[in-house]
Amino acid sequence: MRANRPNAETLRAEARVLTTAGVILLAAGFPMTLLLTAQALTSDGASPFVPLAAGAPPIMLGYLACHFASARMAKAKLLEAGR
Repeated sequence: MRANRPNAETLRAEARVLTTAGVILLAAGFPMTLLLTAQALTSDGASPFVPLAAGAPPIMLGYLACHFASARMAKAKLLEAGR
């Protein structure tokens, strides 16, 4: 029985999906954090922890998705170089 080892094309396709998801999360997280921060800085604004609680998860998930996409691209490059 042969193990399922990803080839370079599969890794690149996964990297594209992860990059797209990461960019979407970052594009949603940064403006939301900036708006909530501006609102928290007003005199009758919300708690200062709201921007952190609402903005950190999408920003961190977006960063991690892009990080893993980069790692998959590097692995695909190594696989192609080894041929």
